[in-house]
Amino acid sequence: MQSPEEENVTPRMYFIPFPTPGHALPMSDLARLFASRGADATLVLTRANAARFGGAVERAAAAGLRIRIHALRLPAETAGLTGGHESADDLPNRELAGPFAVAVDLLAPLFADLLRSQPVDAVVFDSVLPWAATAAPELGIPRYAFTGTGCFALSVQRALLVHSPQDSVASATEPFLVPGLPDAVRLTKSRLAEATLPGAHSREFLNRVFDGERATAGWVVNSFADLEQRYIEHYEKDTEKPVFAVGPVCLVNSDGDDTMERGRGGEACAAAEAARVLTWLDTKPARSVVYVCFGSLTRFPREQVVELGMGLVDSGMNFVWVVGDKNAAPLPDVEDAAAVSGRGLVVMGWAPQVAVLRHAAVGAFVTHCGWGAVTESAAAGVPVLTWPVFAEQFYNEALVVGLAGTGVSVGAERGYVWGGEESGGVVVRRETVAERVRAAMEDKRLRQRAEEVGERARRAMKMAGSSYEAAGALLDDVRRRRRRRERAAEPGNK
Repeated sequence: MQSPEEENVTPRMYFIPFPTPGHALPMSDLARLFASRGADATLVLTRANAARFGGAVERAAAAGLRIRIHALRLPAETAGLTGGHESADDLPNRELAGPFAVAVDLLAPLFADLLRSQPVDAVVFDSVLPWAATAAPELGIPRYAFTGTGCFALSVQRALLVHSPQDSVASATEPFLVPGLPDAVRLTKSRLAEATLPGAHSREFLNRVFDGERATAGWVVNSFADLEQRYIEHYEKDTEKPVFAVGPVCLVNSDGDDTMERGRGGEACAAAEAARVLTWLDTKPARSVVYVCFGSLTRFPREQVVELGMGLVDSGMNFVWVVGDKNAAPLPDVEDAAAVSGRGLVVMGWAPQVAVLRHAAVGAFVTHCGWGAVTESAAAGVPVLTWPVFAEQFYNEALVVGLAGTGVSVGAERGYVWGGEESGGVVVRRETVAERVRAAMEDKRLRQRAEEVGERARRAMKMAGSSYEAAGALLDDVRRRRRRRERAAEPGNK
């Protein structure tokens, strides 16, 4: 039990994400969530992402929350990266991913200097920034890893790395059982994250992440109990560290400017583009539109882009398709067919995803199963058509389709290696796209299940809900650790 004095302490917290929208968006939401619960929150971003997220933070501060942004300059030139790129989605080609990763690692001493000059009570760091767990260790500041995905995918990934069942199968398509999980989960090598494949170069990075576990005080997860309670408990037991499931954090966004410019603040065209998409949706009947978006990093081969677009046209359904690569070549056949029929809207680069998913016209979401997209669709009560591409996205599909029952597969049996998509060819043909989209849009039971999960997600974030209580528990943990350090520093206790 906290004393009244401890309960009134304002915890000072840093939140530092990997610099790309898929990581910075939920971390920005997380910082605002904890600021709304009484924390003094500082979001640590590269300058480019500081501009993107500044509007939402400024509005929160104007409303009385203690929240701000501290911008770090990415040491790009030192890493051999020219062009001023400070966010992964802004890289003009994948060959620059290596120098970008080096530049991100070079943020480590800058963050350590920040901790020493402006110490706080806790750090919530992106789990793919393992150096943040060990920066300025002499300060004794507790570090909480923001996992970026759910406990189901974390449990699958950990089981694969510890037990390596994938090493015993003869082919990429032979199913195998992932051991040690609460449910019978079967995968194939073709559906594994690259880091869990035998001999994968990125496995070294994951080993660094696991090494960072020893320095973490617990896990902060953008999830909620009704979605994956058994896996929250399983991961807590497996790692022997507490899990604070505080999501879906996208629900901190109001239906106004926060959703209209989410992730694109500071860009003059963002408001106009958001208004264009939502105005188009206003002309469509309820639950008649399929929304299609594969996040900010997915780059399909050209032939797969064409197959996807023609499949959407052939489905006969209304659709909004966000082509994440704003520099992609035009798709005249798809765009012409969409314009002539009035059934399709093709958007290059970005759309206000949370606002779109909340719109009454949207009836389904074709997604790569990035965890942000999974939680955003769950919060909106929208069923998904799953099309995993890389990383842990096939694991998220197994949760959504196999356990939660809020989605159906488009039919992707294998993914791409991030950065090598051009050699991957076509994974799903247009005929399959058209058939799966039609079937999902007409599936009333699927829609009902998604709506039920959406109601549970929103309930979890409200007062006395599971996520509300988890956020309070984390703040209590920070206060306890702060008081423990203060007592240890008192005269006679050194």
